[in-house]
Amino acid sequence: MVNKSISKIYLASKSPRRAELLTQMGINFEILSFDIPEIVADGESPFDYSQRICREKAEAGWQYMLDRELPILPILTADTEVIYQGQVLGKPVDYGDAFRMWRMFAGDCNLVITSVTLKYDDFEKTVTSQSWVHFDQLSDEEIHSYLATGDYKDKSGAYGIQSLAGQYIQKIDGCFYAIMGLPLNTVRNLLHELNSDAK
Repeated sequence: MVNKSISKIYLASKSPRRAELLTQMGINFEILSFDIPEIVADGESPFDYSQRICREKAEAGWQYMLDRELPILPILTADTEVIYQGQVLGKPVDYGDAFRMWRMFAGDCNLVITSVTLKYDDFEKTVTSQSWVHFDQLSDEEIHSYLATGDYKDKSGAYGIQSLAGQYIQKIDGCFYAIMGLPLNTVRNLLHELNSDAK
């Protein structure tokens, strides 16, 4: 939790799940809402892409804050990517795209990369976590049953581990909260590091 050195931060994310997790940590925050281009460069690895997007969000958030003469506070950003066989999947464009992803995941595993950047004046640090998500074998009927709920929409990889999709996940190797979109321990450590520098 943030100590007296830093009493509030900005969360540069539209994700309600990340806002819920910060609230769960007891962190006082406001949301900065803006968009930046999120395009994978030629030859860019998923790891490098996630880190770059996170840093660019932090830089854009800092400029957004300055341009609007908002109170100067630390900027927290995050980026979560679901990768299958080296391919960044992104959010499904439609039902068919979501079914394709789930058909690949069934009886197999996918990699979830979540990067977090904290920026405040000269302090800027990005940390990336990697977690593996193992799915049960699933029939087409089971996949259609899940997708019919609409739970897959607006989620990287067409699922959220904290919601209905969790019942189809056999196990994870890594951090549950990172898969959800915000690794709490990483956020805590970054804030402690920033507070130590601020003293």
